[in-house]
Amino acid sequence: MTDTKLKEDFLDIFEQNIGIIIKISRGYTSIAQDREDLINDIALELWKSFKSFNGNSKISTWIYRVALNTSMNYKRKKKNDSLYFSLGDFKKDDTFPWLIEQDNSSDIEILYQCINELNEINKVIILLYLDGNSHDEISDITGISKTNVGTRISRIKEQIKNLAITKN
Repeated sequence: MTDTKLKEDFLDIFEQNIGIIIKISRGYTSIAQDREDLINDIALELWKSFKSFNGNSKISTWIYRVALNTSMNYKRKKKNDSLYFSLGDFKKDDTFPWLIEQDNSSDIEILYQCINELNEINKVIILLYLDGNSHDEISDITGISKTNVGTRISRIKEQIKNLAITKN
């Protein structure tokens, strides 16, 4: 496969699955600039591993795995940074158009704030669930049994409900 064909294939796959990447990045960041950085990191990691993707799983499963691992590493790295910025430090004009969400309702913001407070594995599970993945798909992506996925989703929903009550 030529480099040009490889790049074209990658960009096609990336564009077709950008929604997955945006949803995961939104679950791990609360500032648009951080979201943009995380999406760039995910894109880089996907590109670096694209040649080695052998098709043993669905493209979306591979993207979820790379995006989730990259997001968890990004979050760990951010926790260790001693320099923080306020939201006012960034202009909205500096973001890419696809980073601006279509629905900025307060309910969605509260949901993502609650998701951001979950532990890493619960955050992964609920983001996959909210993205419409079946219990089988979540099990494949996370390595957790299908039964355990169902149990965890019920508990996570209750946890989010309780967190949301405290935010209202």
